[in-house]
Amino acid sequence: MQQIINFLIKYRNLLLFLFLLVVSISLTVQSHDYTRYQFIHSSGNFTGGALSSKQSVADYFNLKQVNQELANENAKLRMLLDGLKADTLRIDTTTVIAQSTYTVIPAKVIKNSFLKKDNYLTLDIGEENGIEPDMGVITDKGIIGIIDRSNSNYSRVISVLSSDLSINAQIKGSNVIGSLKWNGQDPYYLSLEDVPRLAQVKKGDTIITGKQSTLFPPNIEIGTIKKAELIDNGAKYKIDVQLFNDLTDLGYVYVVKNKILPQLKEIDTLGLND
Repeated sequence: MQQIINFLIKYRNLLLFLFLLVVSISLTVQSHDYTRYQFIHSSGNFTGGALSSKQSVADYFNLKQVNQELANENAKLRMLLDGLKADTLRIDTTTVIAQSTYTVIPAKVIKNSFLKKDNYLTLDIGEENGIEPDMGVITDKGIIGIIDRSNSNYSRVISVLSSDLSINAQIKGSNVIGSLKWNGQDPYYLSLEDVPRLAQVKKGDTIITGKQSTLFPPNIEIGTIKKAELIDNGAKYKIDVQLFNDLTDLGYVYVVKNKILPQLKEIDTLGLND
């Protein structure tokens, strides 16, 4: 108690000044409409600014959750789109997704290589999310690779930037198909090989996933033709395809599971053991 009394005595002049200042400001604000309006307006701006800053901080820390929700929503839309392509007369979206050939699972890339002869990615989902080998990986801009192994929480993807990987692809607007491979040099280009000499090939044509592929949905746009030349004494084309995807800068991707792949594998093996 004595300390409080000593404090009041020591700072009595300052405390008196602050008290009179508050009283004078209060009287001024109350006696003039314009001053009162400006005071309230300024207070509102300060409070609004503080709340806005607080919300901005909260929004920043919620970005991970928002991104995940957007990825999940995009996955549902991809399944819906695949179902609508199969049958444009279906109306019920639940039925469309259920009858879609592919299941789409969002994932985040946590490791990515693109400068080696054979490149791989690591995803933050695994067997607990239904991930298993022989599932395709795509983005909204094209194909990424194929799952080759997984554990409970993570999975590895063979990138299309790998010398041993060959993807079935075709020229959009035609039935011309070929094998899409990487030449081990430029990560922005793949080569479409084994295209017959009689095929209509034009610079600027779009390359898409082929209907014969069992790992990727058909008609996914991959890139455009930048150069085409005849090889093997003019028997076939070798085509340079500039990718829509930037495989050096990947964030979220989608793993696609072909729901009828086990049936296709089963039919392919019939008679082999007879």
